[in-house]
Amino acid sequence: MKKLYIALFLGTLSLSAQQDKDSISTEVINVITSYKPSISDAFKANESPKISIQSSDKNNIKYGIKSTPIQSIFKPYSGSYKSAITNYSKSGYTNYVKVGYGNYGTPLLEGFLYKKKKKHEAEFILYNKSSSGGIKDVVLDDKYLMTKLALNYKNTQKKQIWEAGISYQRDIYNWYGIPFLYEDSVIDAINEKQTYNYFTLKGNIQLKEGVLKKAEGSLDIFSDKHKSKESRFYFSSSFELPINDHKILAKANINILDGEFAQDYTNTGAIEYGYLNFVAEINYPIERENLYISLGAKINYNSDIENNTSKLYIYPNININFVMIDELLNLYGGFTGGIIQNSYRSITLENPYVSPTLNIKPTSNTFRLFAGFKGKLTSRISYDVNASYSQDEDKLLFRSNKNLTDGTTTVSNGYQAGNSFYALYDNTTTLGLYGELSASLLKNIETGISLSINSYSMNNEDEPWNLPSYIATAFGTYTFGKWKTKAELFAKGKRNDLIIDSNDAETLVELDGYLDLNISADYIFNRKWSAFIQLNNILNTNYQVYSNFQVQGFQVLAGGVYHFDF
Repeated sequence: MKKLYIALFLGTLSLSAQQDKDSISTEVINVITSYKPSISDAFKANESPKISIQSSDKNNIKYGIKSTPIQSIFKPYSGSYKSAITNYSKSGYTNYVKVGYGNYGTPLLEGFLYKKKKKHEAEFILYNKSSSGGIKDVVLDDKYLMTKLALNYKNTQKKQIWEAGISYQRDIYNWYGIPFLYEDSVIDAINEKQTYNYFTLKGNIQLKEGVLKKAEGSLDIFSDKHKSKESRFYFSSSFELPINDHKILAKANINILDGEFAQDYTNTGAIEYGYLNFVAEINYPIERENLYISLGAKINYNSDIENNTSKLYIYPNININFVMIDELLNLYGGFTGGIIQNSYRSITLENPYVSPTLNIKPTSNTFRLFAGFKGKLTSRISYDVNASYSQDEDKLLFRSNKNLTDGTTTVSNGYQAGNSFYALYDNTTTLGLYGELSASLLKNIETGISLSINSYSMNNEDEPWNLPSYIATAFGTYTFGKWKTKAELFAKGKRNDLIIDSNDAETLVELDGYLDLNISADYIFNRKWSAFIQLNNILNTNYQVYSNFQVQGFQVLAGGVYHFDF
């Protein structure tokens, strides 16, 4: 199967590179943001939902909260390499090495190398952060390790641009969240360590002439310490078809997922899964002076390879944006849907404490209807408010696994002691409200706040397990002289979980909401040297991200950055 993936990946990229058709005009949208994150930010989880709406050319307005929430428990996020680049404007150098150390035995090593020569560009990324642990009242090992290496290449020609990249990521977590104190012999017998390995090979080509505009593909291989393995092949092509004075935008992609868990939760046998997804999408954009409409649809063929079943889905893809008052008020809305192919890799990014015994299946967003308005209150203050109503078939949820020990008997695997989670699915209806306000008060001061509120109606489950009713973020940045400072506040509402003990007794658990306040500062000595300090979880609360999984308390991380060129 892996050889087939590699052959498909290389073959499709080769075919795409040979396209050379007649020229048609293309539209380039430049996205501009004043927030310049570091590699560290690329790993942080972004829990603020965003709705992407195209605007008419006449009013190219950019809105959005620019900060990325920081959680005091580190969660990896496979962000784009572009967003990982730190922009040290005052140093004048792109390349840097960042070294730091913090309490809880937390060393940090981060590096970025970039080289451009004529039409060739190359970049290398290194990220390594670990912690020795030491969370209050935790008896199992709670240390972690995050390591990522990436190499990317870009070639810019007159008629085409192509890119290729390869990366490897290794993450170590521990299932340290037991519900109560077990006997010492049981504690000693628990092997709580979990290791994730992720390898990816990717490439894309963008063509400036012809009908084919872009082709991209990737091959991902994911595995863990417990002999779980998963591979994914993805290929996508985007087309632009001219019709008189208009154009039709089309896209087709194929997604093949194949995986296996060595055993199920009760050690009775292996779990195998495989899915084939093919998506064809077509959109017809209509632009007028103050109006943008995109009429489209998606056809999705999903095949469950292991169970020999398949389904054909048809989804709407309609977006509208109306400029009511130039730069001050835009009305927008949409009616969309689509398939989300859940995978072991994507699930561990959301919850790294799941057991390697999951039921993997796709989620069908039957439809999502949304409407809102955005604009500017003043030249420096922008806003965005919207409401949405959606239905999901097999929406992904997390709930605690059954505890296979009463505290006196040992377990076969380190995740069977009531200290892991499993994936379950339910048909869900969601009513959502979202609002954000951002401001550039002065040239060197920016601030913003966002709030997302969701109400869930479940079909079978009693609760929307581990889903909060609200998520809120606030941020502020201040630059003066050689100092650059940032403050962020992250809040999440209450969540519910169900604890099942070894005797099958069920207990409904309510996790309290929490606030996480973080402050960071950078001081630039000269073009080559700067220093930084990060203060996380300043409120020093050992809140729970999931049942019995507390985070580290007040954290300090400080160090230096060396900037250079070559």
